[in-house]
Amino acid sequence: MAAMAEFQARYERLEIKYLIDELTAERIRAQIDPYCTPDAHSCESAHDRSGRAGYPIQSLYLDSPALAFHQAKVRGDPDRIKARVRTYSDTSPATLEVKRRNSEVIDKTRAVIDRRFVEDAANGLSPPCLFPGDSQSRFLGDFAHTVAKWGAVPTLSVFYEREAYESLVDVYSRITFDRKIRVRRTSDWDLSPGDDDWHSFDDYWRTDHLTIPVVLELKCETSTIPAWLTDLIRRNELCQSSFSKYSIGISLTQWRCGGEIARAYSPARALEVPA
Repeated sequence: MAAMAEFQARYERLEIKYLIDELTAERIRAQIDPYCTPDAHSCESAHDRSGRAGYPIQSLYLDSPALAFHQAKVRGDPDRIKARVRTYSDTSPATLEVKRRNSEVIDKTRAVIDRRFVEDAANGLSPPCLFPGDSQSRFLGDFAHTVAKWGAVPTLSVFYEREAYESLVDVYSRITFDRKIRVRRTSDWDLSPGDDDWHSFDDYWRTDHLTIPVVLELKCETSTIPAWLTDLIRRNELCQSSFSKYSIGISLTQWRCGGEIARAYSPARALEVPA
C-alpha cells in the first residue's frame, strides 16, 4: 500500500453498517458515482472478475483472556472498546488502532510502525512511528496502556476484501463494501497466518440463505449525515445491522452454529432480492 500523504492519527466519525446482497451493492455503486471516487488504495489494486477494485485487509484483534471486549458487544454496551493491528499484505507496515465506540460515534486513534515491532509496542517499548508526530507517539503509549490495563493478548485474526469509496463533495465521507470474511483463533503475534483453521462467514451463511451478504458501511463526520447519504439509505430501504466481524468471528470459532449467528445479525429484509 502506498504511503498516506496526510496520515490522520485520530478522528471521530459516525459508522453505520448494513448487510446487503450483490444486486443492492451494484445499485448503490451506481448511485454514489456522482459523489464518490474509489479511494487511493482501491485505485492501486487489481480488479476482480466483476470489474470491482478492492484490496485485502488483515486484522489481528486483541482481547482480555475473559474476552471482555467481545462480551461488551454481546451485552450491547453503548460504550465499548476494541484494540487491533491492521495490515494490508504480508509485507505492509502495521497500523495499531484503538477504537472507542459511544453509540454510533467512533473515536479511533492509530499509529503506523514496522510490523516487526508490534509486540514491542504492545509491551510499551515505543518503536519509531513511520509517520512521525507527537500524536502518534502519544498513541503508542495509549495502545500499550490499553493492552496492560485489560491484559489484552492476540485473540482472533480476521481477513476480508474491501471495496472502498471516498466522497468528492464532503470533508469526510466513506462507503465500504466488505466481502469474503474469514476468521481464525490465534494466540500469537503472527501477522501473516497460514491457510489452516480459517472459518468462512460465507460458508456458515449458506446454511440458511440463498444469497451471500456484503457488509456495507457508511462513514461520515459526527456533525451531520450528508443529504446524499440519507437519500441513499431511504431509496434502498436499508436496515441497519449490528454486524461485528470480531464478535461474529469469536462466535464462529466457538460453539454457535452459522444459522444462529446469521439470524442474530441480519434483519430478514436486508437480504431480500429486489424483483
